[in-house]
Amino acid sequence: MFASMFLRSFLMQAGWNYERFQNLGFAFTLMPALERIYPDREKLKAALLRHLQLVNTQPYMASFVAGNLARMEEKAAASADQEAALKSMPGVKQALASSFASIGDRVFWGRLKPMTTQICLLVWAAGGFSGWLFTGMDSRAGMPLLLAGPLSGIVFYSAFAVYWRWRGLKTGYACGGTAACGLDSVNWTRIIRRLSAAGFAMSLAISLLALGMLLALGGVSCSLGGLAMRAGTVLGVLALHRVCRATGRSVFFAAAALLFASLLLFSVFDFKPFELYI
Repeated sequence: MFASMFLRSFLMQAGWNYERFQNLGFAFTLMPALERIYPDREKLKAALLRHLQLVNTQPYMASFVAGNLARMEEKAAASADQEAALKSMPGVKQALASSFASIGDRVFWGRLKPMTTQICLLVWAAGGFSGWLFTGMDSRAGMPLLLAGPLSGIVFYSAFAVYWRWRGLKTGYACGGTAACGLDSVNWTRIIRRLSAAGFAMSLAISLLALGMLLALGGVSCSLGGLAMRAGTVLGVLALHRVCRATGRSVFFAAAALLFASLLLFSVFDFKPFELYI
């Protein structure tokens, strides 16, 4: 049952629609469990209709919800009063779907997805390919290295997605029946914080590598003070990003701060912007 649900969960988005969002994919994922729980066709039909209602969550985290509801259906089928046992199901489903949508968006869309590009650039830089930085130079790289960059990011991202699909299914089934099922099984705040730190470290490494490659290939010809200003610009933007995240400020606040600093430098102190470019 778990293997079938796990494989079907990869098609969660295949039936996405504007009326009930992921309901078709979610019901399709639950079908192996429902068929095992309800051998009677009429009861199976009624159970399937229950799960064709609106559902919308982060697709990689949907298995937490699916595992929970499979266990709830199993308990309801064995209960003397099935109607009472199923009464809390819509509320539990909605609470979990909303919670895991928020967590999944922060983990996957907000952190892991940008890190795929960072990993790609780090692999290219480690392999000596500078074409991603010097677009006008004759920088060549073999096909294995060119493919290794994006493939490394894809493998990294996919490993997280596959792992949480499987673990979510097992965890949800083990604690099925409560609106907090799976939410307290992992310290999500710590995971998000560590991913944020890892992303910042990768951004810093890419910036330093880019500066090193520029120096090594003669892409920078300026004084030590000019180099310090260029490095300080990059590090300042990264530092501003971290401060905004730590204080709960939005990306618009960071953009406004950068715009204000630029106007101050270029208008008041008469800096020439093109001389700051690396």
